[in-house]
This record gives sequence, C-alpha cells and structure tokens, in this order.
Amino acid sequence: MKMSRVLCVSALVVTPWCSFAQEATTEPVYNLEEIIVTAQRRDQALQDVPISVAVVTDEQLRERSENEVSELAKMVPGFSFADSSSDDGKSIAIRGVGTRTFSRGVEQSVGTVVDGVVASSVATSLLDLSDVARVEVLRGPQGMLFGKNASAGLLNITTNAPTEEFSASFGASYAEENEVKLNGHVSGALGSDRLLGRLAMYSSSRDPMLENIHPAGNDYNDRDEWGLRGKLLYHASDELDFLLSYVHSERDHSCCTSVPAVVMPGSRADRLGTPSGPENDKINENDDSTGTTELDVYSLEVNYAVGDHTLTSITAYTESLIESNFLGIGSPVSFLPLNQGTSEIEQFTQELRLTSASDQVVSYVAGLYYYNREEARELNRIIDYVGLEVPALGIPLPGIAGTSLTNNFTVENESYSAFAQLTWNINETSRLSLGARYNNEDVALQQTIGFIPNVGPLFSPEATPGSITASATDDGMSWRLIGEKDLSDEFMLYASASKGYKGPGANTLPSGVGASQPIVRPEIPTSYELGIKSQWLDNRVRFNAAAFYTTFEDFHATASDGKTPPTFFLANAGELETQGFELEFDARLTERLSVWGSLAYIDAIYSDYKNTACYTGQTAAEGCVNGVQDLTGAPLPNVAELSYTASARYDMPLESMPFDAFLMGSYFRQDEVQYNNANNPNTIGDAYGIADLTLGVASRDGRYSAQLYVKNVFDEYYVTSVQDGVTIGIPVLHSLDYTYTRRFGVSVQIQF
Repeated sequence: MKMSRVLCVSALVVTPWCSFAQEATTEPVYNLEEIIVTAQRRDQALQDVPISVAVVTDEQLRERSENEVSELAKMVPGFSFADSSSDDGKSIAIRGVGTRTFSRGVEQSVGTVVDGVVASSVATSLLDLSDVARVEVLRGPQGMLFGKNASAGLLNITTNAPTEEFSASFGASYAEENEVKLNGHVSGALGSDRLLGRLAMYSSSRDPMLENIHPAGNDYNDRDEWGLRGKLLYHASDELDFLLSYVHSERDHSCCTSVPAVVMPGSRADRLGTPSGPENDKINENDDSTGTTELDVYSLEVNYAVGDHTLTSITAYTESLIESNFLGIGSPVSFLPLNQGTSEIEQFTQELRLTSASDQVVSYVAGLYYYNREEARELNRIIDYVGLEVPALGIPLPGIAGTSLTNNFTVENESYSAFAQLTWNINETSRLSLGARYNNEDVALQQTIGFIPNVGPLFSPEATPGSITASATDDGMSWRLIGEKDLSDEFMLYASASKGYKGPGANTLPSGVGASQPIVRPEIPTSYELGIKSQWLDNRVRFNAAAFYTTFEDFHATASDGKTPPTFFLANAGELETQGFELEFDARLTERLSVWGSLAYIDAIYSDYKNTACYTGQTAAEGCVNGVQDLTGAPLPNVAELSYTASARYDMPLESMPFDAFLMGSYFRQDEVQYNNANNPNTIGDAYGIADLTLGVASRDGRYSAQLYVKNVFDEYYVTSVQDGVTIGIPVLHSLDYTYTRRFGVSVQIQF
C-alpha cells in the first residue's frame, strides 16, 4: 500500500493559511497537508511521484508578492533564468541545461505547459503567473508524456478551475518604483449546477528602474502587462465534461537594456560620459527600445468516463504577436539605428489520452498527439560601426564599417506522436513503470536575406543575400523506466533511466542562407536518477532527495565565427553532461514555527565541444587558434554550481483581535555564474545571497490578509546576466533584476 501523506507545505514553501489539525481528545497534531500534482498526467500525491518535482502554489506566490516566471529561480534552486535584450532571447534552464539562441526555428529544451497546452514561444511562456493553482517544476527529460520536446525539464502550470460555490477575490500590491499589481477573479454556477464559469484578470506595471542621464533619453526597463483568463465548465452528464478556456495577455515594455560595468578608456563610449562601475545602475542612452507581446489561446478539454477509464481530448489554438525594436546599449552611441523585428506565430495542437484507474495491477496512460506550429518573422537591422570608432580600439574591421540586413523567414514544425506509460503494481510495496513515445517530426524553412539600400557609402550587407528552402524529417523514440520500492509507509526509494528527444531545429539567424546546416540534428538526452521521498515524525517532517546524471548529444546552441563583426549560427554543440543532486526539506517544528528549504548542486560541463567560436579578443595563449577554441571540460553558461534557499515562518495568534499575524523570512544564495557560451572570463557574475522578510496578518476565516514586505533586505547588488560589449567599447555589461537593490512593499488580498 502506498504512503498516505498530509502536507501543509508545498514542495518548497509553507502554505500560509493552513489550519492545525486537532484530535478531539488529544494534544494537537501538526501534520503536513497533502498536495496533488499531475507530473505523470494523472492526479497523484507529490510524495507518490517517482520524479524530482518542486511545486510552488498560488498562496506562496501571493505571500511573496511574486508573479514573474523569472522569480522562480529564487524559490527553486537548480532552476535558472537567463536574461536578454528581448523576450525571445530569454530562456530558462533546469539542472544547468536550457536553450539560449536567437534562432526562432528551434524550440526550448525546457518546455512550458499551461493547463495541458504547450506554450507557443519563449516570450509567451514568460507572461504573468495569474490565477494559478500551482507551478510544477519537473526536472530531467519530460517530453515523453507532455506534448513534445522538454528534453531538459518542464514547467507544468495548472490554473484554477471554475467552482460550484460562488467565490470572488481581489488582490493588490504596491512597491517602490510605482510597482502596482492587481488581480481578481469571480467564479460560480451560471444558472445551473451543470454550467460553471470563472473569470480572472490581472495587471502588473512599474516605472522604469534604470535611470537614464541622457538629456534626450528615457529611463529603461519598465513593466506594463495585463491579461484575463475565462473558463466555462459544462457537466453534460455524470460521465462527460466540457471545459472551454480562453486566455488573452499583453505586455508592452521599454526593455531590456544592460548597464555598463566597464568602459574602455579612450573609447567613444568613454568620451561621451557613459556611466560605469561594478555596481552601476545608470545608463547614458540616446535611443529608445520598445517591445510588445500579445497572446491568445483557445482550448477545449473534454473528459469522458468510460467505466474506470477516462478519455481526455485537449484541442488548442494559439496566436501570438511579438514585436521589438531594441536599440539601447546603455551608451549614447547609435550602434543600432534600426533593429525592428516582428514575429507572428500560429499553433494548433490536439491530444487524445486514455487514463486507467490507478489501483489496477497494471495501470497506464496512453495517447496520441498532433502539433503544428508556424512562425513568420521579419527583421530589419542596421549596425553602425562607423559611429563606434572601433578601429581606434585596436579591433580590425575587414573592410566593413557598417552593415544592414533584412531577414524574412517562415518556419513550420509539424509533429505526430504516440505515447504510453504502464505501471505494474507488483505488490503493495513495489512498482515498475515503463514508458515510450514515438515522434515523427517535420521541419521546413523558407528564408530570404537581403540588405537595406541607400544606407551610407561605407555600409555593406550584414550577411550574404539570397534565399533558401530547406526541410528535414526525423523519427525519434523516447523512453523511461522507473522502479519504486516502499521501504516503509513513509519512505519510498526510486530509480529511473530515460532517453529523451528534441526534434530538429532550423537556423533562422542571418547566416542561414550560407549555413552548412540550415537545419540541425535532434537533441538527445540520456538521464539516470536515484531518489527518495520520505516523511518522519508523524508527517511533521518531510525530506526528499534526488541524484542525477544526464548527457546530451547534439545539444542546440548558438555559435559564432569569432570575427568582428561576428557571424552567429545555430549549431549542434557536441556533447554536454550535467550531474549533481537536489535536497528538499519541510518541517513543522511547533504549532507556530515552520521551516523549509532546498538545495541544488549541479556540475554541468561541455564533455565534447571542439572547434567552437572564440570570444571577442581571445588570444592564442588563451586557447583561440584560427578563430576557434576547444571548450571540452568548460562549464555550461547560466548555471550556478551550488544554490540553495532556506525559509522560516512564525505564526503569532492575536486572541484579542479578529486576525492572527505571522513573520516569514527567506534567504537565497547561488555561486558565481558564467553567462557566456564562449566562456569569456569577463562575463562571470559574482556569487550573491539575498534575504526577504514579510510581516503579515490574516483573518481566521481566510477572508482577508495583508502584508508588509522587504525584498533584498541587506541591499546586495547582484546581476542576472553579464554580456560582452567590447565591440561597442564596453567590455562588461550587467543585466539587473528588479530586486538588485532593497525594495519595500505592501499587499492585500480579499476573498468574497
């Protein structure tokens, strides 16, 4: 018999408003309350899932006043977020592995699924976490059961469902830089207990957080986003349900420039008064950058009970529009007079899934999946090397003083797959699961490279003009084998081996027309994991751990020819490996005191990556020979070797008041991080640790709560990315998070 588990905390953070269970005639028992996840496409207790999973709930997000995917990095060690000048250039990684490339023809190694629907792009997967029930971070290859790809891991986001009883809520928070967050929902029956509805809305805005000292320039890095989610649930019969959903989100921002940390003496950037320093947070920028992301998702989920089986159909259509004109480099040099890009994405998915009852000798999940995604993009760009006076910096330009480019392409990806996972319940304490997925992938690319005429006599095309039509078809198999053993009612040991699959990717960068591989080979991970799930002291302490070893063949990465100006292209990056372990604990020490924490140790390296591009300015003594270097053994970018979080919450009953109070503190720390694919020593971010504090009150009936909070209590400057800008006279640029400095705020939540 599998363990019965009760959990008043999620996988990482204590649920704030849980009640204390009490026996009628005994002392109080402060158990941990059960949490349900769908990491194996069926409802299961978290402690029964033989996968390394971290969970963040809606209460935890509200308690911390967080609503951005990037902030999960401070709540889930081993989950990292890579910043960029545009939403499409950002990426997330799990266990050190994620796809970071400006090529739009390749999908992410870490997938995002919202209510069973795969996100259509990186930009749309980063939109607000609104009205969520929970966010599950699934570590390791997950593409076998979830749509497609997800070769390194998955964000599985579940939003709140319509309710039979009427409910409504309103939440608001205000913090420095005029950060205003609003959210609310209304849910209930619509004239009949067979028809239920839910409508949730949100908005999130703040002023630009980077001061621009240029007299004609605007401040940078703001946030302005809003969205809604509507759901209609129709109970046609006791066996048949229809759930119709619609999501709309919009984001407009003047984003995302980096701040100069080091400026080359004597360069034009230096002479024009570009601010710099190890903790600089100002820019001197004469250009404005803009970006817009719009998303519409229509989905229909049908669940039909057939005996003790459930047949599920999820049909979804997604439209998204992503526009950007990123010009700002933090210095009053018009390096990019024009950098206008527009992407239109359409995606259709259809899933059919049959799920058996879980208490059978052999239980299973099996299904079919169809995926079609088309992206059309136009890019117009001018790079002005003349204004940079680059030759004065000692960087030779091979007859090129400026370039212009038009890059228009369409990429279509079509996929058919069949999948199944069977679990043999050998006896009451032992289980064996075997899963497999067959994928048929078609990728087609049409691309035309040109240049903008009449752009100065010294300017030339950025890339070789021309057109290309390329396509590839590939068949791939994913599989997973898991063994589980209950050593006691409260201790489960599991071991797994899996092989993942991420389909071919198209090189949509300007080098695509002349690339030797316009479509790169699939990315193949092989992973091994050993873990425990345990609870102690009558379910008052929970401790989970997992050790892993994963290799990736033909990892998808952006490479460069190392020249000035550089040529970038999508490539298969040989082999890489990541290994390490994750620890998580939660404990209810007393009626009032709870503690929890998590730690990730990750050793992620290129195990075979020869003949890759040098970083700008790299010498032969530093390993650059004929424009290439050998990165075998070098660390992967954007991953901290060690990261951890520790938190505590103390509840304070106020018997004379209609509410109780609590005090919560959390601390997150990570090691230094190399942020550059080419292992540039100038692009290493220092280790840092930040602490947050919250003082809150909550009514005993759960109707309202209010909090005062401080983020980054000790005002520690830290960066989320480091870029190399030697070409523009700025060798080191820092990207900053909103909490790079101390922030105070207040929030309220009301339930009706």
